[in-house]
Amino acid sequence: QEKGVVRVKDISKLMNVRMPSVNNAITMLKKHNLVTQEPYGYIEITEEGKDLAMKILNRHETLTEFFSLLGVNPEVAENDACCVEHVISEETFQKLQAHVKKMKS
Repeated sequence: QEKGVVRVKDISKLMNVRMPSVNNAITMLKKHNLVTQEPYGYIEITEEGKDLAMKILNRHETLTEFFSLLGVNPEVAENDACCVEHVISEETFQKLQAHVKKMKS
């Protein structure tokens, strides 16, 4: 997000994971047209990838906020949001998001 493009070693360092793990993940993302990469070159997120990333970020932020509003420790809320954001159904998320808005007002 900061640079627009990134290399495998940058992701590896930032996320504190091994480069082969990053390569495997990038291969899967490329298969789903979420990123592009020239051989041994920079990785760039596609528009489809950006849309999905924003959707996941919105889910993460909403879930973290919901758990925090329930009084969950911020670190636990953050970790739990990471787990839930990828598996929650769209229907349940929409209801939860509407509930969070009500709770805040």
